[in-house]
Amino acid sequence: MVNKIWLLLFIIGIGFAIYNHKIPEVNKALLDSPKESVMMIINLSGLYILWNGLLQIAKDSGLIDAFSKKIYFITKHIFPELPKDHDVHGYLASNIAANMLGLGSVSTPLGIKSMEAMKKINGDKDTASRSMITLILLNSSCLTLLPTTIISLRQIYGSSEPTKVMPIILVSTIFSTIFAVIIDRVFYYFNKNKFK
Repeated sequence: MVNKIWLLLFIIGIGFAIYNHKIPEVNKALLDSPKESVMMIINLSGLYILWNGLLQIAKDSGLIDAFSKKIYFITKHIFPELPKDHDVHGYLASNIAANMLGLGSVSTPLGIKSMEAMKKINGDKDTASRSMITLILLNSSCLTLLPTTIISLRQIYGSSEPTKVMPIILVSTIFSTIFAVIIDRVFYYFNKNKFK
């Protein structure tokens, strides 16, 4: 479905460019974007290596386990079907920490590990469990306390105040996360017979 949406957007964009006689600009963008993409990857690599390394150190030193225990009073209500002392809580804590630091690319593999652990708890069924759906919603809403990737991108592209967006991102992600949890609970309430 997503591929069809992207294809439709691409066709609309090309059609709009043809209609407005902007084909030279489209060609320039198509030729320049690979170079810009590679440069952006190189510029962001250091950031991801740093934070990925720090998260690995935190995991190896036991900080992630301690963090998962500290936030268990919240996660036990958000993910009520997960066993208390299961490894999944460490993956969830790492995923939440990476999202709070605005590191979507670092949190993705941690989210996948969380999903794999939840699938085992779910009995390897083909249907997503309640906790798996909740995790997808929380990752989509993504509570962000320090948007490091966005700050880095703003700095790369010459922003005079790259951190100026922090309050807006904090407020918007708080509201999006609260809304995601509410939607999750509402849909669970109306479909709870499917999760038994």
